Amino acid sequence: MSRKKRYLKTIIFTDPRYGSYLISKFINYIMKNGKKQIAQKIFYYSINLISIKLKKKCFFLLKKILFNVIPLFEIKKKKIGGVNYNIPFKINLKRGLMFAMKWIIINAKKRNENGFKNKLVGEFIDTYYNNSSSIKQKENIIKISEQNKAYSNFKL
Repeated sequence: MSRKKRYLKTIIFTDPRYGSYLISKFINYIMKNGKKQIAQKIFYYSINLISIKLKKKCFFLLKKILFNVIPLFEIKKKKIGGVNYNIPFKINLKRGLMFAMKWIIINAKKRNENGFKNKLVGEFIDTYYNNSSSIKQKENIIKISEQNKAYSNFKL
């Protein structure tokens, strides 16, 4: 009998306004130091501003934005015979969503606008129109995975 403790997945509740698991995940990625209300205010402000600008519903906008950024592959490095190879791996939807959310937040922080709310709005709009830095990051991973298709039979 194994003596290891079993990992219990934490239950993430849906967000109070839209009742969506996806939005609550995004709010949790925005959150810093456990201040969830501030993260909710930032997210709801930015998603409402986008829906006013683009004249579409909030939840469907967020879905389209995230599915524009979701990568199909993940690149991992493996050392074989003294040489490092970049090996592409297919990833599942949950991991792809995690990458998409993190890339959007990281690239929003790098923008030159004032305040994180406005930075997030700018990143959302650029991602909706497929010309943001998070989409460039996705395209970069696609290029690397195409270059290294020959090594895809290696296992980690």
